[in-house]
Amino acid sequence: MAHRSSEVVAELEQEILAGTLNSGERLPSEEKLCERFEVSRTVIREAIQQLRGRGLLRTLKGSGSYIADPSLETLGNALETYSVLTPDDSFLDLIDLRILIETECAKLAATHAGEKIIQQMQTTIDEMEASRGDRATFSRADIAFHLAVAKGSKNSLYATILAGLERRCIDYANANRGSEDWYSMVINTHRAILNAISDSNPEAAATAMHRHLVLSRRHYVDQQEQSA
Repeated sequence: MAHRSSEVVAELEQEILAGTLNSGERLPSEEKLCERFEVSRTVIREAIQQLRGRGLLRTLKGSGSYIADPSLETLGNALETYSVLTPDDSFLDLIDLRILIETECAKLAATHAGEKIIQQMQTTIDEMEASRGDRATFSRADIAFHLAVAKGSKNSLYATILAGLERRCIDYANANRGSEDWYSMVINTHRAILNAISDSNPEAAATAMHRHLVLSRRHYVDQQEQSA
C-alpha cells in the first residue's frame, strides 16, 4: 500500500507543481481518484494525508481537499511536519540549517530590530536565568530568544522557517542541557548575541550567533557519543 500511495503522491505532486492543478482548485473526489489510479480509498486517503503534510493540500471538513494557496503558513506547517518526523540520525542536518539561517538572521536583526524586539530578547534571557536547572522552561525561553532574533531580522521567510522548526528545536534544547556550567555558557552566549544586536553591529551579531550554535552542536554530538 505504501508503494501505491507514493506513486499517487508523486503524480499529483507533479501536477500541482506544474500548474496542471491550480491553487484553490478542488481535488477530485476520492471515488474519482480511486478510478483514475485503480487503487483503494485507503491508498487515496494515505496519499492525501502525505500531500497535506507537505503543505500542498488543505482539507475543509465536509467540502473536500483543495490545492493549497502559496502562503508562509503553509510553508511553516510543512516544515514543522518534516522536522518532527525527521529521524534522529539525520537531525544534525536540521541543526546545520539553523546555523546557516540564524547567523544571517542575527546579522539582519542588528540592522532592523527595534527596541520592542530587543526587549523581547532581554526578557527571554531573564527567563533563562530564572529557570536554571528546569530543562523544559529553560528550553522554551531559549528557543523564544531565537524566534525573536528571526522576527527582528524583518525577513518573514526566515522567521517562518524558524517557527516551523520550533517544536524540534525545543526537543533539541532539552536534550542538550548539561551541567550548571552549561547553563551559564548558553546564557552568556545569548547575551553576546543580544549585545551585538543592541549595538547595531551586524558582523559581531553574526559571529556571536554562529559561535553559540556551533558550541551547542558540538555539545550535542559529544552527548550522543557518550550515550552510544
